Amino acid sequence: MNSFLLINKAAGISSFGVIHQLRKITGIRKIGHAGTLDPFATGLLICATGQYTRLLKYAEAQSKSYEATLLLGRKSSTGDPEGEIVAEQEPNIKPEDLPELKAKVLALRELQVPLYSAIKLEGKRAYQYAREGKTPEMPVRKVEIYDFELLGDLQDNSLRYRVTVSKGTYIRALSEYIADILGTVGMTTALERTAIGRLDISRSWSLSELEHDWQKAVCPVQDILTALPTMVLSSEQAQHFLHGRKFSLPQDLADGSELALLFQEKLLGIGTCKAGYILPSLVLDGEIAQ
Repeated sequence: MNSFLLINKAAGISSFGVIHQLRKITGIRKIGHAGTLDPFATGLLICATGQYTRLLKYAEAQSKSYEATLLLGRKSSTGDPEGEIVAEQEPNIKPEDLPELKAKVLALRELQVPLYSAIKLEGKRAYQYAREGKTPEMPVRKVEIYDFELLGDLQDNSLRYRVTVSKGTYIRALSEYIADILGTVGMTTALERTAIGRLDISRSWSLSELEHDWQKAVCPVQDILTALPTMVLSSEQAQHFLHGRKFSLPQDLADGSELALLFQEKLLGIGTCKAGYILPSLVLDGEIAQ
């Protein structure tokens, strides 16, 4: 079965651990996820089964919204509660510093990727170097901060904030950046992903709620592919697409544009526009959960 599932991940389990549990609950072996959540983090995790795993990159590309707690004055090796404390500094936050924080965060354009991350450096995961005691030079990644809001005042050296960010933005790194702006060190002690694109956490389900009926977590594929224009194919066009043949594009779209192609309300796959034609770039088959 091809489907997308909206999962509310609990703290203490890795994103792969969620996949492992879903395989037992659904009986489906081929399952993947978009946008890894660290074990300490909670919230919305989009999972896919069957051939829809090939569409996860479209979910991955969407903006992400989070609510986070930043502890000021302490820094851990991982940027979260799972690491060792490597620096301590008594924070001296002035009340007048906080109103200026939003503008500075929204102006941010790049962040260094944390050492404890899953990106590959010369074919090896960064966290593997960290566990070996090595500190390779980490890349700087372009980011966009679409929205930022403090949730209350500073309490016990902790700040809570809500943020919406572009793909690939590490909230652990953002918290450290905010602490640096405030003249101290910091670490993320709590993190919840509340939305991915237009999908809100209120639509997600915990693993325990799915043990007897996992299909209630199924999300319509059109809700995942909101960034793509859609086109409903005729029977003739559908046959061309399914057999890997190009066909005429009835509208003027730029070369390289992608379209979600449907036939009788079922997603057949993704087409790419080129020189007035639609070329098959991803063709799906099998049973589809709508």
